[in-house]
Amino acid sequence: MDKDNLFKVADSLVNFLWIIQNNVLRENDIAKSFHSPMKKMENCISECSIPPSHVRVIFYLADSNSSPISQIADNLNISKSNMTPIIDNLISYGLVDRYPDSKDRRILRVELTTKARTLLDAFRVAICNSFVEKISPLSDDEVTMLSDSISNLITILKKLN
Repeated sequence: MDKDNLFKVADSLVNFLWIIQNNVLRENDIAKSFHSPMKKMENCISECSIPPSHVRVIFYLADSNSSPISQIADNLNISKSNMTPIIDNLISYGLVDRYPDSKDRRILRVELTTKARTLLDAFRVAICNSFVEKISPLSDDEVTMLSDSISNLITILKKLN
């Protein structure tokens, strides 16, 4: 495909992300939908003012389960010297555990705790509830078209990784 068409597709993706960010994933809408059944999850959210770098580590671990700290740093482009305080903070919040690798004790691995997974699940439900509210005015045909389009987009975007 020529560069002009590639640029048009890239521009459309940027527009798509912009629309999602500004019209669909508004923070207040998600906050309204966030009804955690556990009071301690609400406490964690209020106690843990989690910086974006910490959130990136949490989402990385949600996708990879357990990972060496150096691999997280490399994949997220976070300096190794910054990883120690990030991991220490996440441990103090009760969101990750750090332990030596079973095959090489020099390597430290990190994984999400049950508390973090519960928080992520509750956050996912809140986002889904926000989406349900947003798409509910659409007709059945439009919802089907949206579902098919999202499935196609996911299939194609997974190939880019």
